[in-house]
Amino acid sequence: MLVILEDEIMASKVMVAPEFEDTKSEQYRYVFATGIFGGVQPNDAHIIFSLDRTEPQTVSTPQPGSQALKKIVRELQVEVHMTPTAFKFMADWMNRHIEQYEKMFGPIPTAPKKAKKTTPSPVYT
Repeated sequence: MLVILEDEIMASKVMVAPEFEDTKSEQYRYVFATGIFGGVQPNDAHIIFSLDRTEPQTVSTPQPGSQALKKIVRELQVEVHMTPTAFKFMADWMNRHIEQYEKMFGPIPTAPKKAKKTTPSPVYT
């Protein structure tokens, strides 16, 4: 009697990776963002990408026809939802790319550092 174990059968088969095909959905679009907002909850993580732009207004001073800042408009561009696992994977992926960039080009500047508050020297009379 011939007995073939399942492990022996699986060991003799070669696993072939499936072929992948990249396609773009009809809703695919290019988005430029200047800001993000979002967070992680037990079953969901989300990021809202936004774009800040200035809206000028024409004023008469200091000269007629001069422009001044009327307001800053924050346009919400797209909201992306994913699992917390995918959220962490994306953060790791971004950090690896930042490290590679900074090795090649130096540190990426971030928000300006706030000036330290100094205590005035005491005045003696």
